[in-house]
Amino acid sequence: MIGRRPLLLGSAIAALRGGDACAQGRGDPKGASGPAPLSDLHLERLRAAGGAPALAAAALNVATSFSVSAAQGLRAADSSERVTIDDKWHLGSITKSMTATLAAQCVEAGAVAWDDTVGGVLGAAIPDMRAEYRDATFRHLLSHRAGLQANIGMADLLRFPRESADSRADRIAYARAGLRQAPRGPREQTFEYSNTGYVIAGAMLEAKLGVPWEVLIQERLFQRFGMMSAGFGAPGAPGAYDQPVGHAPGLLGRLRPHPPGDALTDNVAALGPAGRVHAKLDDVLHYLRCHCDRVLMLERAESWVMLHTPPFGGDYAMGWVKRPDGALWHNGSNTLWYAEILFDPARDLVAAAACNDGRADQMSHPVGAALLSAMETVSAPLN
Repeated sequence: MIGRRPLLLGSAIAALRGGDACAQGRGDPKGASGPAPLSDLHLERLRAAGGAPALAAAALNVATSFSVSAAQGLRAADSSERVTIDDKWHLGSITKSMTATLAAQCVEAGAVAWDDTVGGVLGAAIPDMRAEYRDATFRHLLSHRAGLQANIGMADLLRFPRESADSRADRIAYARAGLRQAPRGPREQTFEYSNTGYVIAGAMLEAKLGVPWEVLIQERLFQRFGMMSAGFGAPGAPGAYDQPVGHAPGLLGRLRPHPPGDALTDNVAALGPAGRVHAKLDDVLHYLRCHCDRVLMLERAESWVMLHTPPFGGDYAMGWVKRPDGALWHNGSNTLWYAEILFDPARDLVAAAACNDGRADQMSHPVGAALLSAMETVSAPLN
């Protein structure tokens, strides 16, 4: 659901772990004529063209505090409830930059070090890990340069629960499965977009601090910086249609809603550090503003540089793709939703867009177009 390639379960929807970040054009859907300004009408045209039940976008000019947001469509294809700008959207692998930011906070607090190794932290819990991974560090894991495969095997994945009150034991078991796989290639030299690497990084944070990743990120990121809408898994209450619902094609190709309480609504709980956060777009913009301004969340300039700079070449930093223009981008999907974020520190602009449709190949253009439309709208001078 949150890897580079869709991996199907052999049924109507994917195994909640395949296709997203960096697979769709590196966040540059802008056409030759440039994006149109964001409006309800323009957003509705993008939504209808892509066929998503709903689409939302928002952007902020950090320098002027000028913001724009819009939401169009239905919370579920089988419901008459319309989305609002205050609804919550599943972010998929956009979670990865949040896990990396959490790691940077823990480094600043002295709880972990960037060069802590997998073997040094998890060796006692996973003594049978392959030797190739023992010296991999947070820097390798968070930049997808540990040599790990993208995901664990399907048979291993299906053993894990979708929800859990405390996923630490499952995360260790997930990490063990990944650390016993043959490497994709040499550490540092090999880029392989790996959900497993982020699960291992989460397990290392848990081992060092003694509490679940979910608690760490809630206390150190969401609650501390006012991101009160952020949570885990599919947003909303079962049967209530109080939030947007994720969709995927059914057996006949028609979009099918998968609301809370359905058998398949999100990644397994162990995958939390790689892609299970949801939030309102306003809170996503606040998070992006912190990265754009390099304020609030971290105290040291070198921490921001670490997060925003590819440590081993290429264009992937730590939870971010760095574009040639200096902007940083990422996308996310759990095969039921699709979202993109972008911040441009040179222009003081941040933006986010999301839909409740997991067809990433089909939705990357309308979501990307909505993202850039919102950003260009707030880039204009105030009258």
